[in-house]
Amino acid sequence: MTGKAYALKGWCPGVLRPMPAKDGLLVRLKISGSSISSSALREIATAGRTFGNGLFDLTSRANLQIRGLHRDALPRLTEVIARLGMMDPSAAAESVRNVLVDPLAGLDGREDALAAAKDLEALLSGSSGLHALPAKFCFLIDGGSALSLARISADVRFDWDEESQSFAIGIGGCADDASFLGHCPPRQIPFVARRLAWAFLSLASQLKDPPRRMRSLVERLGAGAVAARARLHLHKPRAAGLAKEPCPIGLFRVNGTACFGAGATLGRLDTRMLEAAACAAAKFASGEIRLTPWRALLFPHVQEGHAKSLEEELCAQGFITDCSDARAAISACGGSGACESGTTNTHADALALQPAVEQLWSIGIPLHVSGCEKSCGRKPDAPLMLVARAGLYDLAANPKRLGQDIGNAAGLTLAAVREKLEEIARRAGRRGKPAPS
Repeated sequence: MTGKAYALKGWCPGVLRPMPAKDGLLVRLKISGSSISSSALREIATAGRTFGNGLFDLTSRANLQIRGLHRDALPRLTEVIARLGMMDPSAAAESVRNVLVDPLAGLDGREDALAAAKDLEALLSGSSGLHALPAKFCFLIDGGSALSLARISADVRFDWDEESQSFAIGIGGCADDASFLGHCPPRQIPFVARRLAWAFLSLASQLKDPPRRMRSLVERLGAGAVAARARLHLHKPRAAGLAKEPCPIGLFRVNGTACFGAGATLGRLDTRMLEAAACAAAKFASGEIRLTPWRALLFPHVQEGHAKSLEEELCAQGFITDCSDARAAISACGGSGACESGTTNTHADALALQPAVEQLWSIGIPLHVSGCEKSCGRKPDAPLMLVARAGLYDLAANPKRLGQDIGNAAGLTLAAVREKLEEIARRAGRRGKPAPS
């Protein structure tokens, strides 16, 4: 790679196209099927310490980012990733291999969602024409498990429908607001996804200022136009109902299998935590670790009688092991410590706001802290968000989630933010819990 490759900023970083950040180069690993072995995770932890600053991020798309990489160490990191079988054939193939599958896929006795995700990944990687898709264009497959992806937005989605025993096809949104284009069996998912991808590319290319996401295309041309180009039919909206955001943290059972979820505060991990997770998976479970879009790791097939030992070991390393822990209720971008655009230290500020966040979380309200107006990492329907501007914070409250009486505020110091959050918690508490987050 040449120095010129690092002159631009703002793309989605990959192994073959790292992105410069304030703390060094950033590489994003797209873990196939969101599943990785303990031995592979241990090697990645070692590589992050050897070639970078030893810090990692869990992303909202169930990816793992390696931070603070040195440019001259990239060839050696690439060798490690290739040896682990996690290397794409090209940067373009890597860029479009964006397939999110529910973390319990295959553990509930049904292998179809996981198999469809793997087949779709291979199709995207191997179809050069689809490499023109925007880097953030996302495909989602939800097998209907206890860790539902219904509230996560996607460009093209397939949600298991128990009644029809097939997958509902949706474009441009979450399960409840995506345009509904009928059903398909699991084996047809990759091919229907390909037709919708081609429809997007064809229609978007005909527009001035081509949209980058399916929702934008639907808003400009209508879902019917996309459906017709993909040889599908637009149906009446599904009466799916917005599912409650699941909690992937703690012990739960799936089809008789014990699984344990552990979260990372603000999605940030260090080498020690990754090594501990790899060791715990091998020692107390099956040796497999799954990444989730809620910035948590999932340990399937926990051995009988070892759940408490697994929990204690992870808790000792700083993982979140209890759903009621307020650290699970707050998210933040990298802030000024990791990004040139950030004007505040979002991680430090988020932790400083912990007492107020605990009051909010007791009534089900999460908070996102952004270091600039890009608001990276936030959910579209986030009820509360702090946006930094010149070192101060603007507070944005979602009236649909919190009520009209809770308004926005601008130019707040951290102390003023804390007071405002405590006030919101009191108001929301008197009114009753808001809609599920």
